[in-house]
Amino acid sequence: MFGMGNQTEHIRRAVPTYQGEEQIPEEIVPLLRQCGFYWIMRMGYLKINAALISAFIERWRPETHTFHLRCGEATITLQDVSVLLGLRSDGAPLIGSTNLVWADLCEELLGVRPQEGEIEGSVVKLSWLAHHFSDINIDEGNIEQLQRFTRAWILRFIGGVLFVNKSSSRVSLRYLQFLRDFEQCSTYAWGPAVLAYLYREMCSATDYKVKSIGGMCILIQMWAWERCTTLAPKRTPPVIENKPLGHRWLRRGNQHIGNDDLRLFRRKLDLMKRHEFVWEPYIATVMAALPPICVVGGVAWFAVVPLICFHVVEWHQPDRVLRQFGLQQPIPGCPSQPQNLHGITLKGKQDENWFHLLAPIIGQWNNRAEFRVDVYPRQEGLLGYNSDYMVWYRRKTKMFVDPNNANTAALGEVVETLQYMVSPQGRNTWTVDDLVPYVDKLAIISEEQERITEPVSHGPASEREFPAQEFPILQSSVETRGIGRRREPVEAEQYSQQMMERGHGMYYTPATFSEYPSQKYQYPFAGHHTDTSETSHSFGGVAETQPHFSWPTMTPSQQHDAPMATPNTPFAPQWNVPGAIPDMGELLGVDLRQEFSAEAEEAEAGRQRGGRRNPDRQARRWDRPCGTSSRHHGHHND
Repeated sequence: MFGMGNQTEHIRRAVPTYQGEEQIPEEIVPLLRQCGFYWIMRMGYLKINAALISAFIERWRPETHTFHLRCGEATITLQDVSVLLGLRSDGAPLIGSTNLVWADLCEELLGVRPQEGEIEGSVVKLSWLAHHFSDINIDEGNIEQLQRFTRAWILRFIGGVLFVNKSSSRVSLRYLQFLRDFEQCSTYAWGPAVLAYLYREMCSATDYKVKSIGGMCILIQMWAWERCTTLAPKRTPPVIENKPLGHRWLRRGNQHIGNDDLRLFRRKLDLMKRHEFVWEPYIATVMAALPPICVVGGVAWFAVVPLICFHVVEWHQPDRVLRQFGLQQPIPGCPSQPQNLHGITLKGKQDENWFHLLAPIIGQWNNRAEFRVDVYPRQEGLLGYNSDYMVWYRRKTKMFVDPNNANTAALGEVVETLQYMVSPQGRNTWTVDDLVPYVDKLAIISEEQERITEPVSHGPASEREFPAQEFPILQSSVETRGIGRRREPVEAEQYSQQMMERGHGMYYTPATFSEYPSQKYQYPFAGHHTDTSETSHSFGGVAETQPHFSWPTMTPSQQHDAPMATPNTPFAPQWNVPGAIPDMGELLGVDLRQEFSAEAEEAEAGRQRGGRRNPDRQARRWDRPCGTSSRHHGHHND
């Protein structure tokens, strides 16, 4: 992961073109539809915002395969793959032979044999495919030539967009064996394979030493546009009938990717409010307008199962993002991803029988209906800020990536203390009704108003948990240590100040005020007493009587259990500095009148010394560009 720098990830891809134009030859469209690749191949021409992708990679967790946002965990699921790209989510897993004679396979299925230097192992150069299959010179009625050209075009798209390797200029011929029969090609689980490869690329990109990312990054961008209202283009295009939902972003008017500043997207995600994330963008009217292929394999959408693409095995964990399916979110269990499968590569394993090695994993995918998690009640409205899940989630994550954006969280403690001061208990001693509107503004600015004022809400108990399993395969390989085996440990900075969870009731109150520097007393202290006299207040025109507690005779935790009604006390008179400040020395531990008087005397002494008083000098100096007069840069003695 690239940390707090502003360097964005390089998006690896190579979009195939026909005669220099971004279009698909009309002659191969029927075959593309037959094998299930027509809709996905139209997606390759969408421009990608690298800053947006990089901002989401910063929030990606490899253990859970989820983005950690302010509102909770969210991720790209098989539902998003089907609805946005038009790839089916069921079928046979994408596993085949890895030790074929690849030059012979090219000659059989493409009609051309690559020469030495054009093929290396199981990979062939994309430039070789472009050279031999750039022009579609096919005799009329020659089906075999048309099929070869279609295979070459799909292979270029696989290597340039779907499964991009580190070189961005080569494609593995392992995928060519699935293009032999176009009807059978449509029965493979291409959607799960694309998502598995993208998961692996995002997990690798979280390493700060990795500077690029491959896979179907267009899916990340469209997923963000559909769900994050502050990140999407200003004008959301309408749904196109009988096309995957992602096709609405392909119109030329929507090709502008907007701002490419990583700091801007980082700040938007840091300060995103919970109502700005759309948990269910695929409403009934949207689903009704999709083609049939977009709803095939809906059982896998809710299943905690492995996603397989040859050696790449990444776990699909919808149990952590149930709100994306309109269900209530319990506190999830442990991540399901086995760590010994997270870093396996094909290096030195070309002769392995992957069907045998991954037999238990393939069996779990084939029995995916048994691992469904759609057993929870519907989620009505937004999840409460003080719900069981959100309380647990805030203890497990970091809300902010940029420390500058964490300043709002630092205000939370001050805001909650002020909220207590304006509560009925505080008002009995403090005359602060004139501060109420300012406290409300501070609460809004600090983004903590929901947690302070919302009641505690409890979610459903977790009914279905699928802990990570151990698959004893390739135990002698160093790759079974996981993707972190080559990483250096990096200690995360404490950007956000975590606040202790409040107790029952509405307002948070710390156990004691003695930890604050402004308090010179330890509560309770010897000799304090409680004034049990009664005072009358009017609540909505009804007079009520309650005990009067004088500050600081009770600790905040004791006053926390008192009634929470708001009295209609009159505003206090305005304070005039320094003459009319009330005597609050014993209350705050500092004499404000003395402080203000000392400041006034110091200012008066400065005027008498004849020194120049220019408080704006430093401010003006910061804005002065280089090359201006030296007197504006502090190069002389003020």
